[in-house]
Amino acid sequence: MRVKIALTLYFSKEQNKNTMTAPSSPARLPQGAFRTISTARHDALGLGPGLSLARGRVHEALGNAADMFAVLIASRMSGPIFWIGLQREIETLNPAALQDFLDPARITLIAGVSRAEILWAAEQALRTPAAIIAEIGQGPDLRESRRLQIAAEESGAVGIMLINGRAQTSAAETRWECRQAGENQWAWICMKDKRGGGGAWRVSWEGEDDANGGRQTGAIHLAAATAA
Repeated sequence: MRVKIALTLYFSKEQNKNTMTAPSSPARLPQGAFRTISTARHDALGLGPGLSLARGRVHEALGNAADMFAVLIASRMSGPIFWIGLQREIETLNPAALQDFLDPARITLIAGVSRAEILWAAEQALRTPAAIIAEIGQGPDLRESRRLQIAAEESGAVGIMLINGRAQTSAAETRWECRQAGENQWAWICMKDKRGGGGAWRVSWEGEDDANGGRQTGAIHLAAATAA
């Protein structure tokens, strides 16, 4: 179940202009078998023993647990999280459901009125060293994904494009099929990796209590299922 997170930025196209405007609130914040999916320019983001994801790159996720893939990736990072999508999609996010995985206060929601605005907002957000999650429906095409990649390369951001439509030929670094496999368990299949290879993992989450009895960031447990 997903409910509204309070802070949302709205982007809209001005009349008779080919530009977009945003409110005064800042849109930028400061700063398979077992293998590493990484690049040389930025340190890899460790997800667990034997698996890392490239920073400064855009990744695609699809399947009924794609949003949890994005949440678990963001939980491995520090700093802001920008979650971008149509208002009807992002306003149902449930902070209570996310607090076992990360601090919901890190999340800034950005609502667009069209797919083009979502892509534009994602490109701007990717210029900061943050976790960028964009619900874009149909996957980005080659031109769109190249623009996103260039933005991510500049900052070292990690971009996760959530696809609930058709995936297209794109410049994304990796593409993942993500499925629920039980309570706090998921199956991740790397369908595409520009560095070569592929694989499947059984993923589980184990939260941890802090000294005061509260919840703190837990651990992702990985088991290689197959090697492609």
